Amino acid sequence: MSRPPLTPSEAEAALGFELLSGRKREEEATGPPALPNKLREIDLTLRREREWVADPLELAAYIEADGLSDEGLRGRYGAGGLFVAAEALYAQAGSGQALERRRSGPAPRFPWVMVQRGPLYLLPGLSGLLLAYAFESRANAAGVTDAFLFASAFGWGHSMLLASVRYAEPFGVPGRALRLAVLLGGAAGLVGGAVVAGVLGRGGATGVVWAALLGGAVALAGGSAGTLLALGARAQAAVAFVPALLLAGAAFLRPEPWLELCALALLAALPLTLCWAATRSPGELPARWGSLRPGLGLAAYGWAVALAFVALSARVGGWALLPVVLSAGLLEALVWNVQERLQHAAREVGDVAQLARRGLGAVLLAALVFGVWLLALAAALDLLPPPAPALTRPTLLAMPAFGAALLLSTWLANHRREPILTGAWLAFGLLAAFGVPALWLAPLLTLGLFPLTALTLRDLRSYL
Repeated sequence: MSRPPLTPSEAEAALGFELLSGRKREEEATGPPALPNKLREIDLTLRREREWVADPLELAAYIEADGLSDEGLRGRYGAGGLFVAAEALYAQAGSGQALERRRSGPAPRFPWVMVQRGPLYLLPGLSGLLLAYAFESRANAAGVTDAFLFASAFGWGHSMLLASVRYAEPFGVPGRALRLAVLLGGAAGLVGGAVVAGVLGRGGATGVVWAALLGGAVALAGGSAGTLLALGARAQAAVAFVPALLLAGAAFLRPEPWLELCALALLAALPLTLCWAATRSPGELPARWGSLRPGLGLAAYGWAVALAFVALSARVGGWALLPVVLSAGLLEALVWNVQERLQHAAREVGDVAQLARRGLGAVLLAALVFGVWLLALAAALDLLPPPAPALTRPTLLAMPAFGAALLLSTWLANHRREPILTGAWLAFGLLAAFGVPALWLAPLLTLGLFPLTALTLRDLRSYL
């Protein structure tokens, strides 16, 4: 293992003192160098190995064996690379000194700004749904709603693929890779919409054409919205759908071919144009399949959740899922906040068992909050006047367990548990399709995720 030379800036950033000149900063002239926040969690993970290492090179081998590559340490954690991180950890006098210097500080703030993303995710779907109803009002365009459902379900996993690509290059915008993912998503919506309408045999050739166009437009719009939100461009994501939403509403009230075509064109073109402007920086990730492949596991998990939702909505009605869609931003904010609290706990608690208990409490509390919120929102929507249908009591009672399961699942998916979760949600959807009541399924899924959550919290990498 050859050691690359360290630049002064790398040593300065990773170690807090100048290795090459042998000079320490005046404020750090006594005691060991300060360890960057991210490396404190790595020090927690490797506390036992550090007792036996003879030099930084051996410690670098341990870090690499733990799955932390040079590229990941340099890009994701800003640690200056594998050998710089090893030098920083080795410079600590005694094993686990980062654990001995516990740091207490204020708890992380809740990211309220992320909550608004839920309604923003709803905009492309609402525009597409109004257009689907407008198309369906004409006999020769039957089956378009099925294409819309396909594009919406596809968008659930596609948004996770986009997020994976986005965070593969955290200090820049992977423009070329994101654009490729958006265009492939649009193509999938186009082909999938046509296939769904053709297989179901509704509306003939004209219906298949309309279904293909709507599926492609909704997939492009959803991918563009997902990209803009992943980049934090919330204002652009909101503005992108205003013209299409207004025209789609007009077409819904008075179906006219020219109105439908204009709304369809705006639904696809305006969000895509803003997405193209936001990704004008090409980034380091190339526009090829290899850049998208690492995110396919999360995408498959998202598609499994979407299929479960489709099966569930067929049993209890689509209105029951509206609270979940509206609360998508709150779900992301809670998961984000939980992870920040786990990182905060790792800097305060030195005992692994105590850390796991504290982490389990934080995750379960967030699951409880999200479940109660879904129940409250569903109860409020249930009070709406017609045409909103009334939700059944079993559906309302299942909401807290369903919300808790969704939050636990989302947090676990961020910690490399997506293969198990994909199978769990596929089983959920299959049982829902065969008529198993949601009042039984939701608590069963929640209870099934408890042991996996506790096991994951025993892995110290969950606190990174």
